[in-house]
Amino acid sequence: MMNAATKKFVCIFLFTALLLGILPNQTVAAFTDITDTQTQTAAAVLAGMDITTGTTSTSFSPNTQLTRAQFCAFVIRMTGQENLVATAARKNLFSDVPSGSWYAGYVNLAYENGLINGYGNGTFGPEDCVTYGQAATILLRVLGYSSAEVGSVWPSDYTTFLSSLGIGQGLSLSDSQNLTRGQAAILLYHTLETSVKGSSQLYYETLSQVSDTKSVIILDTETQNGYTEVYSLTDGTYQSYPQANSLSADFTHSIGTLLLNSAGKITGYLPDTQASTTVTLKEVKSSGLTDTSGTFYQIPSSAVLLYQNETYSYGTGGYLHAGENLGAQVTLYYDDDVITYLTLATADSTQADTVAVATTASAETELAQKLGISGTSYTITKNAAAATSQDLGLYDVGYYDAASQTLRVSDYKVTGYLQVASPTIANAQTVTIAGGTFSVLECAWESLETFQLGDRLTVLLTDDCQVAAAYPASTLTADMVGILSSDGRSVTLSGSGITLSASELSYKDQDLGALVTVTTPDASSLRCTAVSSSAASVDFTQGTVGNLSLASNCLYYEWTGAGPVYDLAGNPSQSSSSTDDLIWTDRLSASQVSYYHVNENGLVDILLLKDVTGNCYQYGAVTAYSGTDGINLGGNNNLTSYNNAVALTNSGGTTAKYLCALSTDAYCGLVVKTYSSAYQQVCAVAALTKLSSVGADAVHLTGDSWYLSTETLELPISQNVEVYLKTADTWLSGESGFLHVMSTDQPLTVYYDRTPDTGAQVRILVVG
Repeated sequence: MMNAATKKFVCIFLFTALLLGILPNQTVAAFTDITDTQTQTAAAVLAGMDITTGTTSTSFSPNTQLTRAQFCAFVIRMTGQENLVATAARKNLFSDVPSGSWYAGYVNLAYENGLINGYGNGTFGPEDCVTYGQAATILLRVLGYSSAEVGSVWPSDYTTFLSSLGIGQGLSLSDSQNLTRGQAAILLYHTLETSVKGSSQLYYETLSQVSDTKSVIILDTETQNGYTEVYSLTDGTYQSYPQANSLSADFTHSIGTLLLNSAGKITGYLPDTQASTTVTLKEVKSSGLTDTSGTFYQIPSSAVLLYQNETYSYGTGGYLHAGENLGAQVTLYYDDDVITYLTLATADSTQADTVAVATTASAETELAQKLGISGTSYTITKNAAAATSQDLGLYDVGYYDAASQTLRVSDYKVTGYLQVASPTIANAQTVTIAGGTFSVLECAWESLETFQLGDRLTVLLTDDCQVAAAYPASTLTADMVGILSSDGRSVTLSGSGITLSASELSYKDQDLGALVTVTTPDASSLRCTAVSSSAASVDFTQGTVGNLSLASNCLYYEWTGAGPVYDLAGNPSQSSSSTDDLIWTDRLSASQVSYYHVNENGLVDILLLKDVTGNCYQYGAVTAYSGTDGINLGGNNNLTSYNNAVALTNSGGTTAKYLCALSTDAYCGLVVKTYSSAYQQVCAVAALTKLSSVGADAVHLTGDSWYLSTETLELPISQNVEVYLKTADTWLSGESGFLHVMSTDQPLTVYYDRTPDTGAQVRILVVG
């Protein structure tokens, strides 16, 4: 048992340690009283290494002055000697540092390590404020320096030498100035990352509590089982590490060095200076992404996307996953101004406390009330895109993502026959409806249990496509619009990306790859019908389609009037969430609009535009074939019926032959649709205008875009321009092609589409 004196010592120690912020670290939250990034980072690093926490769970008191004894405590904890403090506290080395004081062990250890000398008269002055000169002296001694290397003039030689090592960077202090907790934190943090005298090792690498290090991206610092989840850049794998010390939530989605002890537990983390930025996704292309502020970020194809514990090259699938999560936050990591990694943070509705359904026209107010959201300091997304209250309506599903303070709303619905419920309807984990299988949230069980297998119903889905509620189809029917696959086996619904299929899927061949409406006539079939024509003029500056308003989350498609649909950047079977690729106008006539869809709120949420960008076409050199060199449509009855055909050559190689009426070779653009399993047919041709003998100096970069200028024209160059090097008989595409053009002195032949006042772009450059 403790005697009275011991109890008194423990109480004094705990009280003073609380004020200092040196109690063992349990959880590390962001400090709300720090306003500058440098101090915030330093404080978080020190807290994560158990050198100091805050004065409270959320306060660091960065402007409070620090005593000499307190600074000794920080330094001893940084050196990893906390386990020696209790023994050292029994000694009485200074007359004003009694053995029973809370700081005796720290001061005595600092003296025994040669870090301090006291005032030379047997006293130390533990309650005196520590000055910059005194702190500089102690930290240089920690790193192994003495007056022989530093100089004999104190304190100026010491502060100057400390600055030369970069430890005082970001601070403007005089030698005799008293240090605050925030300033001390910055000095200690920089010391950790400074080389020890005569060694290439950084100071933190010499600590006994650091047995291993990993270069990582922190994915989650607050898992329920006490682990920190990371992506290891060292190993190229996802890892979970137990925590000897908790890390600040500030470090989530940062890149840096993880410190591990001999047991493989986390003892600290040091963020890199490598730049990163976190943005909210508005639009995604294979060439980069646009955030909700309208800023475009160019992303190399080789950049790595981290998403749901998988890694994807951005240009070969990563951008598709990002495009499925519009409205989500993504962090971009730079190396020499080039984005190398991306982490995609998606909300998980299964973790939401409540999922609610709007049953009145006052959807936002109702959802906020049901979800317990107070105040107005939250943002709204609908269908994973930024939205406003005007976009919300009856039967919308919503949940609150507290991490990003976002009300996430969806109007995704599917109507069909209930085909499968597993394990049972009453507690279904998954259901299959109209050939699509969906995860089921518990909140949907009550409405689902009123149905039987074979019933026709409509399910309401969250923005990550989980069932939140079910209604009889007689009460509510989904207006389903989607893209029919080129093989006619499935249809992908617009916006949600849900894929439906059936053993009997009826359609017309001309609608393969096109935008269709989807109905479910019976339990085993789907019927796909081309969307009906509904033309109207569009004013994007006013946000109107005829006398209707555009929804904030409107999706844009383009086609040539026949065949498959594309997004405005030219990606097949995709949609755009903005009109950024429509670079030549803010207004379209009714003849340039093939179809628009009006949602339950009377807002236009789908627009199918007719050949407004020129990006639908594949551009290159067309080789024409006729007679027996064409395509035989005689069938399987030994008949011969040859039709003209073409093949297209560009940076993607040479295609198979397409049925086409062209009879001469040319540089042009083609749109191809699947006609049957036997062949594909050209359904649109873009003729190109030729400019000969253009010098390479006509190509120039303005802002983020390339242009070609002549005496009479200035034409934007398509981001996917095809470049043909005649001498090498080689095709290049995009920026690699630009760079070759810029380095050549050979004449260029330029091919552009359309007219300058209707959005002309350079599509092909022939070198030589």
